[in-house]
Amino acid sequence: MIAPFPYLRPAFVLLLLALAFVSNARAGDKPWPLAEATPLSPDAYYRVNCSARGLAGLHSPDDKSPVTWESTDEWREYQQKLDGQWRYLDRVRLNAMRSWSNAELSGLRSDSRIVFYPFSGPDVLYADTLFPHSKVLLMAGLEPVGTMPDLAQLQRDGRLGSYLAQVKTSLFTILAASFFKTKDMKTDFNNQLVDGLIPAIAVFLAREGYTIDSLRYVTLSRDGTVHPRGEASGAPGVQIACFRGDRDDMQCVLYFQADLGNDGLHENPGYVNLMHRLGPGITYLKAASYLLYEDYFSTIRNGILDNSLGVVEDDSGIPFRYFNPTQWNVVPYGHYTGPIPLFKEHDQADLADFYARSSPMPLTFGSGYKFTAANSSLIVAKKK
Repeated sequence: MIAPFPYLRPAFVLLLLALAFVSNARAGDKPWPLAEATPLSPDAYYRVNCSARGLAGLHSPDDKSPVTWESTDEWREYQQKLDGQWRYLDRVRLNAMRSWSNAELSGLRSDSRIVFYPFSGPDVLYADTLFPHSKVLLMAGLEPVGTMPDLAQLQRDGRLGSYLAQVKTSLFTILAASFFKTKDMKTDFNNQLVDGLIPAIAVFLAREGYTIDSLRYVTLSRDGTVHPRGEASGAPGVQIACFRGDRDDMQCVLYFQADLGNDGLHENPGYVNLMHRLGPGITYLKAASYLLYEDYFSTIRNGILDNSLGVVEDDSGIPFRYFNPTQWNVVPYGHYTGPIPLFKEHDQADLADFYARSSPMPLTFGSGYKFTAANSSLIVAKKK
């Protein structure tokens, strides 16, 4: 049965998607650069969304035809564990983030519904918490895209328990400490069980209340246009159209496996070119390994500064010195206590002085490598 997931005729859905996306475009923009958001077939729609909810530790909404994995000990244990982690996360971080973003980012969010999140991995969760009404979320990382799993098939193959155990392991750090560890992602999302980031993306979308309407494997070409996989060369990715609540308020999540260093962007500048085609947007940077401090990441750093009307970041993002006060207004939040020991060479004396001279606004949640509120900091930079 597919009744719990309301399914509309494909032509009508495409019309809704086109209206939603075009409504965000500005007069004089170049043609919309994303691939057509072809809706899933009824069977795929049901299978994908049931699997997404199962991965998120949520029950299928179809009480008349419950999915069989929900009766297994493996899934029940997984569901109980994930529920406990999510209750903790809501209590210590997400609820405070929602309140803070509603109060402090409302003006910025009304200026653009395009969000750039380079160095994101699969972290839809924190971007959506801060920017819940974005039309497009553009993410990138080095990890493979992977495929959307079918939990029913995994159960038939006798691999359900081991698969859920691997997903639980891959989610542990971000649920406990707000970020993915780069070295862990190399193994957590690239092994014989979990072959990429889509499962984690599906968990976050389902937990945030989204239904997946379209899931297309795509390629990002050099000129910043997105094509169905196989129709162009470039960076592999996934384009997901999803909705929460009203179906006519469709949102688009994109993830590309892309090297954002200068050498990688010289080979394929598609990510920065897509930012330009979509922007101006808002850039979010969290636990970004201080890569934007380095000269060999100057292309993406300049791309962010050129195509963003606002930047929300912890101290691992763009160094404070690049926010020219004649071009940017910067508001500090929390307490800047320097980087963690692993990145001690990236201490910012000028940012520390800025905090000392300012009256930083309070920050009631932890984010990034300093994931406790007492030691965490964010800046919100708005272009003048």
